[in-house]
Amino acid sequence: MTSASGSTERAALADQTAEVWTTRALFARHKRAGISAVALLVLFLAIIVGGLLASSPAVVRDSSTCSTWSSANQSAQQAYAVRYVREHGPLASGATSPATVVAAINAGCTEAYDNDVQDSVTLVHAIQP
Repeated sequence: MTSASGSTERAALADQTAEVWTTRALFARHKRAGISAVALLVLFLAIIVGGLLASSPAVVRDSSTCSTWSSANQSAQQAYAVRYVREHGPLASGATSPATVVAAINAGCTEAYDNDVQDSVTLVHAIQP
């Protein structure tokens, strides 16, 4: 009886060692899947790194569109508002504060987005009533 239980124990021990997974063994058994997984990982990393390297702050000018305005950060918007007042003078309402200029551009660009022309309306056109 001990010989039967001994062989059963050895079979169980062999099954346990066969179930130990390593990366090397997994790649050896599934080469296509492993190569595909590595290729996808490299592709994802390239997309992420490329996106990080390609992203740059939006430069806001008079000729910038509402799409560019919406992707600019607050400091770029404030800087443009100050430059707008300096170069073009006060708004039609007489306002000269950068916050009012930013609000006027936002209102004009909101209307441009409503009419689906955000890529063709410049900031100067968005400000004017």
